[in-house]
Amino acid sequence: MDSDDEQIEALKQQVEDWSTNTNECFTIQLLKGNTVTASFQPQFTYPIFGEEERVFGYEDLSITLSFAAHNLRPRLDISHGKLFQEGDVKPTDIKEALADFLPEEAFGAASEEDALDGALGDAQAYSVQPPGELIKSYARNGRGYEIWCSSLANADARELLENMKILVPMFIEGGTMLQLGQDWSTQRWKLFLLYEVDCKPAPKASRYSLVGYGTSYRVFTLPDRMSASEEDLAAFFNGESLDTLLPPPDQSEPHPPSKKQSPLDLPSRERLSQFLILPPFQGEGHGQHLYNTMYTHLTLPQNVREFTVEDPNEAFDDLRDLCDLLYLRANVPEFAALRITTDPHVLTAEKLLPSAFIPTDLIVNGAARDRIRKRTKLQPRQFDRLVEMHTLSFIRASHRSRSRLTRKDRSSNADDRAYYFWRLYAKQRLYVHNRDQLIQLERAERGEKLEAVLDGVLEGYAGLLEKVEAREAASRERWGEEVEEGIVGGAAAAAVEKTGKGRKRKVVVDEEDEGDDEDGDEDGMVGVEVMANGHKKTRVK
Repeated sequence: MDSDDEQIEALKQQVEDWSTNTNECFTIQLLKGNTVTASFQPQFTYPIFGEEERVFGYEDLSITLSFAAHNLRPRLDISHGKLFQEGDVKPTDIKEALADFLPEEAFGAASEEDALDGALGDAQAYSVQPPGELIKSYARNGRGYEIWCSSLANADARELLENMKILVPMFIEGGTMLQLGQDWSTQRWKLFLLYEVDCKPAPKASRYSLVGYGTSYRVFTLPDRMSASEEDLAAFFNGESLDTLLPPPDQSEPHPPSKKQSPLDLPSRERLSQFLILPPFQGEGHGQHLYNTMYTHLTLPQNVREFTVEDPNEAFDDLRDLCDLLYLRANVPEFAALRITTDPHVLTAEKLLPSAFIPTDLIVNGAARDRIRKRTKLQPRQFDRLVEMHTLSFIRASHRSRSRLTRKDRSSNADDRAYYFWRLYAKQRLYVHNRDQLIQLERAERGEKLEAVLDGVLEGYAGLLEKVEAREAASRERWGEEVEEGIVGGAAAAAVEKTGKGRKRKVVVDEEDEGDDEDGDEDGMVGVEVMANGHKKTRVK
């Protein structure tokens, strides 16, 4: 090794020696008074400190971010040993890196004791309630919990969200902090806060300690989301233009006092934007309670036509699927009654000809599906997946094999016939979702890709159904006790099926709103590689 190589190696070693992993040296605390009630570390710090998640120039570095448990008022403390002081290279400016992620008061110079007594909390913390209104209470493991909801037009709610905005990039992969304006549009946003409630708090300490939170916002629905018979949009405008209904951004009041109705009364969709249960409270069922409450509360207004989710990650998708299915099976009898049709009098030979369209509305009652989806206000792609999961659950696992489909619709075994039709039904949805990429392939390869992706979807569904059936069995065993509520809450659709002599069955392509992509790219494609349960894992939103 020559002298240049030795210098390079020495420099690399020096950088390594003076570098600290920010996920490991960063600690987050929840405080009630001067008592630490929870302590945990961030999952990600790359949005703050860069892709390497490291800072340079400190020995024995410790970064502690403390939050008042009730209002998330923050305080940052940084301690370290020696600083790197060679040459012109300076240690990473940690406060500068955090400046965009914390309010200014987090960097205050008050002593720790003063911070605990004042800056982190309130002199009257014990009497302070969360912003908004209480919409749900429940008990779990001998402890009480409450869910509060507030418009972000509420100054206290906005301050609380500003206090904890750093939690989004730290715990939500690819998550971005909300950028809210100061005008009436803040009323489109809602903040849901889940608290543990202490009936006997310490003197002067708050009763409330944050467990998790969610945000949502309302968007005007597109015309194709409303039925042709609806006239409420025209009635709402009553001959007036949109400009006269919507106030200018600099108007001090949220809505013009002369108007009888708000723009928020227009036919709309509610979109869940952020959702987080803090790490010390995960795995205890709180996510189910929070999401179920958000869904119920947000879909209650008559003018809300649909409930959607913005760019869900894998963990959230799993929670959503589980709770959606539990909710629909337990609370919507018409959904619970859906089955795969195998009756030859309904699915006649003429309807099953290779040249005919796949009769999806006959395989699973199309009229019933439309009624249920409109009533539950679930996004179409998510609802279609739930129908697939539910109907699959009534086909015995031992019959969910392609090797049993030699006779297809003519099989003497009802489960084999049901599984054959279920695969046709599911592939129809998958083909529509991936159509632009599939049409670039040769027909033979197209069919192989669809078969492969459907096998992957089937595997994911089977795992979910095991959890659903276990929950339902546990609920039956606890009959008479309070049973935990489920939640509501995407793969796309359609396919071609090989039939005799190499011919392919036609596929009905449903036109969907191209702008409605908040449910992610599950069952999507990258190039021509079909992903069965391809949740997003990239760090770039």
